[in-house]
Parts: sequence; C-alpha cells; structure tokens
Amino acid sequence: MLSSITRTLIIYIVAIAAMRLMGKRQLAELQPSELVTTFLISDVASICIDEPELPLFASVMPILLITALEIFNSTLAWYCPRYARLLFGNPVTVIRNGTVNQGALRHLRITPNDLAESLRGAGVFSPEEVLWGVIESNGSLSIAKKPGEGEDSPMLPILIDRHLYRDNLEALGYDDHWLQQQLGKNGLLSSQVLVFLSNGSDILLIPKKAAPKGGQSCKD
Repeated sequence: MLSSITRTLIIYIVAIAAMRLMGKRQLAELQPSELVTTFLISDVASICIDEPELPLFASVMPILLITALEIFNSTLAWYCPRYARLLFGNPVTVIRNGTVNQGALRHLRITPNDLAESLRGAGVFSPEEVLWGVIESNGSLSIAKKPGEGEDSPMLPILIDRHLYRDNLEALGYDDHWLQQQLGKNGLLSSQVLVFLSNGSDILLIPKKAAPKGGQSCKD
C-alpha cells in the first residue's frame, strides 16, 4: 500500500513538472501538438499508476521523453517560422468589414451556429460589428471591432514573424511595394520584423532583437 502511494506521488510530481517545463501555453489554448502531448502524458501517467508491477524508472521515462519532444518541437518552431506554420497552421480570416467569408467557414467546417456562438462569447451579436474576424491556429476566434465615432480604427497585423497577412494588406489599400517601402525606411528586411501592424494611417513596427551568440534561425 505504501509503495503504491509513493509511486502515485512520484508520477504526480513528474507529470506536474513536465507540464511546467513545457510552459504556460499548456495551461491556455492548446495547439494540436500540445493537446496530443497533454493527452499522452495523462494516459502514460494513468498506466504507470494502474500497473505497479512496472519499474518506476520505466514508468517515468516515457513522460520525460514526451516532454523533451514537446520542448524540442516548440523550440524548433520558435527558430523556424516555416516549421511553425506547418506544425500549427495559419490563422484564417472569416469576417472582413462585417461580411462573413462563407467559403472560409466551409473550408474550416465551421457552421454559422459555431461562428455565432463564438461571436457571442466575445460580446458581439452581429458580424456587422466586426472589422476583422479570424480563426486562430488553435481554433479560437479573435475579432477586431469596427471603431465607434471619433475612435481610431484598430491596428491589424500585416507581418508577424515572416507571416504576411496579405488579405489585411490589401484590405487597407496597400500592396507589397508599400510594405517594402515601409521596411526600407527603417532599414529592415521582412525576416528582421517581429511585428508590423497598421490601421491605414498609422503603423507599429517592432524589429527582432539580434539572436543570441551561436543562435541561428532557419531560412524561410
């Protein structure tokens, strides 16, 4: 009995430590790979507890291996945006200036009821209130509301870590030439930009900090 309690306690501590090592994102909206990792750790931990005849080291090792793989995965995604997009997918615009993109909903297999429910969860009861609505790679809906009278239009992403939001660029009346001009004024290449936002009149440009010595990012 004491051995079973001790074993359960050790597995419990290792599982919590594994989740903490993988970062706070594990506790919020999960990406597909993170969700799989969480399920695997849960299943492995339950097997380890239910089968006390297994050696403790053999029980803990799969949890540590899954944790190491997730850390490697997320680290590679940080340094290689192309791999991140392959792993997590890209956000998809479903509402533009109050108009629902029905083709995008069909492609994502999201019903109008699903969309309406997500909008209500964000405190919006009509798509006409939305300037830009996007389904994130984790499946959640993010929205930018239309500005009220006397309010500035919200900033929309144009370029984030090498990912170009071309539909936002075109919706604001800009093109690639304008984007390159803005980057050129700041002496930056697109690969050197962390965040580039614009609302049609103002821009917010945040360059990437230099990589640590020895660090290297993959080419996109």
